[in-house]
Amino acid sequence: MITFLLVFTFSLLVVAVSISPLITIAIKKRLFDAPSESRKIHKRIIPNIGGLAIFSGFLLAVSLFIKTTDFWNANYLLASGIVIFITGLKDDIIGVDPMKKFAAQFAAAFLITILGDIRIMNLDGLLGFHQLSYAFSIGLSVFVIVGMINAFNLVDGIDGLAGFLGLMTSLTYACLFYAAGYNEWACMCLALAGAITGFLIHNISPAKIFMGDCGSLVLGFLIAVSTIQFINVGGGKVIELGSLSITSVPALALAIVALPIFDTLRVFTIRIVNHQSPFKADKNHMHHRMLALGMNHMQATATLVSVSLVFVITAFSLQNIGNNQLVATLVLMVIVMNSGLSLYLFSKRVELDAQAAKEAMLAKADVKHPAVVSKLTPEGKEFAEEILKKVSPN
Repeated sequence: MITFLLVFTFSLLVVAVSISPLITIAIKKRLFDAPSESRKIHKRIIPNIGGLAIFSGFLLAVSLFIKTTDFWNANYLLASGIVIFITGLKDDIIGVDPMKKFAAQFAAAFLITILGDIRIMNLDGLLGFHQLSYAFSIGLSVFVIVGMINAFNLVDGIDGLAGFLGLMTSLTYACLFYAAGYNEWACMCLALAGAITGFLIHNISPAKIFMGDCGSLVLGFLIAVSTIQFINVGGGKVIELGSLSITSVPALALAIVALPIFDTLRVFTIRIVNHQSPFKADKNHMHHRMLALGMNHMQATATLVSVSLVFVITAFSLQNIGNNQLVATLVLMVIVMNSGLSLYLFSKRVELDAQAAKEAMLAKADVKHPAVVSKLTPEGKEFAEEILKKVSPN
């Protein structure tokens, strides 16, 4: 337990202390994210290389506190992580062609699955699959890794969201690995959790720094690898976590990472239905919907992290119903949540449109009267300005 505490605290302190000078350097060297696109939510320049501190703190903690003799594929894990990190850092600084970024992600995924042999080997009856063939195991694992890398990258859209989701996920896996007797993997997850915590000190709204692609891509990669390893650890086994017996391991793993995966699939589906590229940036993510309801960044983050916790708690509570039944329950929860949110947003939009129309009619009736114009919403004022131009072009 002392080692666990040390690895978490050391990683946290390294990141927390290094962020301030990193912000100074980033501003001097103009390494920041400027709100130059309409989809950008922030309104000021903010350094976007926080992932440099996160990955450095993680690497130092893992190098100092984890014995490679007990973690034979750690070298391949770190090598793959470095490939992802360098790609993300280059994208943050000068930009990277999307196809080259995908090529690097696939290269890292093949490296960890083939040389590191970290791949999904047994789905424990999920969708009828048990022991997987080597080729199918590699293909599925690469798909999961690349998919989750991009899911965490896409969910990193508001202050604190990717960080808190990553913190919750890494701490959950740390507890599960410890219960299963895989202390070196528990240490790795705690090193990541400590690094994220040190970063969040500076990323809570209003954020002083963003993790950038070099942070979100690495975070997604490490979470993906931890997910695959956890599925392997629990394949066909029972993990005792206190008085709770973990029997539906693949379904639990899906619940832990459900929110970023669901958000990515939902957004991709919307874009494809609208005959757009699934990789085209827009404002259809869950966090954009939260902001549309009038929430600020931290309220939206707290809401979405709470939803993710509900998925995890549900999966822990229903371990005895089986993998397929638990996955079906999670899918149903996702559908209900998305439908409810969509209906609420629609009713909210109708209400705002009705209010804008009412004020616009009032403006039309007496458009020149300052007392009327001063009471209008932005939509009403916009309408009033158009009427004024028609009434008095000069």
